[in-house]
Amino acid sequence: MNFQIKFGTDGWRATPETGLNSENITICAQSFADYINSNYPGKKSIIIGYDTRVDSKKYAELSAKVIQSNGIESVLSETAIPTPIISHHIKNSNKIGGIIITASHNAKNWNGFKIRSENGMSFGNKEIIEVEKRVRYYEKNISDIKLDEKKNIKTENILNSYIDDLNKVVDLNLIKSSNIKISVDYMHGAVSGVLEKILSKDNIFLRSEFDPKFPGMVQPEPIGKNLKLLSQTINDNKCLLGIAFDGDGDRLGILDEEGNSQSASDVFALLSDYLLSKNANNQSIGTTVTMSSVLEDICKNYDSKVIRTKVGFKYLAPLLENNEVFFAGEESGGYSLRGHLYDKDGILSSLLYLEYLITSKSTPKILLQTLYEKYKKRFFERLDIEFEQNKREEIKDNISLLEKYLPKYKEITKSDSTDGKKIFFEDGSWILVRLSGTEPMYRVYAETNSIEDLVELKELISEYFKN
Repeated sequence: MNFQIKFGTDGWRATPETGLNSENITICAQSFADYINSNYPGKKSIIIGYDTRVDSKKYAELSAKVIQSNGIESVLSETAIPTPIISHHIKNSNKIGGIIITASHNAKNWNGFKIRSENGMSFGNKEIIEVEKRVRYYEKNISDIKLDEKKNIKTENILNSYIDDLNKVVDLNLIKSSNIKISVDYMHGAVSGVLEKILSKDNIFLRSEFDPKFPGMVQPEPIGKNLKLLSQTINDNKCLLGIAFDGDGDRLGILDEEGNSQSASDVFALLSDYLLSKNANNQSIGTTVTMSSVLEDICKNYDSKVIRTKVGFKYLAPLLENNEVFFAGEESGGYSLRGHLYDKDGILSSLLYLEYLITSKSTPKILLQTLYEKYKKRFFERLDIEFEQNKREEIKDNISLLEKYLPKYKEITKSDSTDGKKIFFEDGSWILVRLSGTEPMYRVYAETNSIEDLVELKELISEYFKN
């Protein structure tokens, strides 16, 4: 069976069973090369990075040779490297784009092909359409791909300049001189070894070896079910904080001093409150339709506002680039700060959290308790439900008809179709259902004023989709 290459929320991702192979990697690389040559005349160069997965380095080298064969200089990262470091290098160098071979947080049998613009941003829909037109051509004309296997590819160390630039946006001296004990879970991903260059080596670093099998976890995603080792380490060693990263380092997970997870919405709310309190000028924050309504409360307190977009950092990045917001984040755990990157960065986000923790002279648990004493506490949950590909249109239809079903829960005040279907109820609670842009699953997001309401709403949704 032939599987069409489609670029989702951030790049193309697949398994060997759904089209992941060398031939399709060359199709992606050739299509990107055509885009570069069509839009950038003259001499040009791009950077190529890769994560710790099986065949990631091989696919990166193959991509580099295709790019080089098309008259574009390609520079390969010396080793597996986090996606945000690639994005940072593009933004601060003469490179006019980049490729990252990664499947981010997906399970070990996945891999993918991410592309970045000259500003280190995810491609927007207009650019993706242009690349995919070329993909459709090369899927039928594979012999037209330019590939000289003998091409020599040079490598470059791009980590040090990234670390140097962190000093511009976060107080590294404060962090280094603090005596707090931290446990870091690299999850065998591309961030492995990076924080040792920033934090005291007295801290604890877990799963720091590159390992494409990602043992002990379903996938390298910093969510509760994958962080039992980190939680136990925090409790055994009396650590104040636990930090975890996904496979390519653009997502952050936080565990408090008791080894309990703080949700991405909680972390973004904490960081937003902290950063807004430091900025005298009224600044806006950007986030997606899936994030908690507490953000509106926080921004109101600082005479600021929230700008919401579809899911995917590619929709938030232009807000940072155009100075519409100074801080942006999404519910998957990816955040970034204007002036640093137009791409989400788990490393920077972890350091911002550390800076806040140190300056507050508090603990993660108390920081969160204080936040919800200041602003209204809400109860949030996300459910990821897999489906067979042939059910996609059926699921899509069910999502579109959801509004007719949910008055069984509470009176509906408004709905939003920015991304999927988001429905607001009279008491301020809401639910959102959308198809994933990267995997065959639909995601359910719900926020209510009580645990009991959350349980009721989830049960209704489960009943609806089963029937």
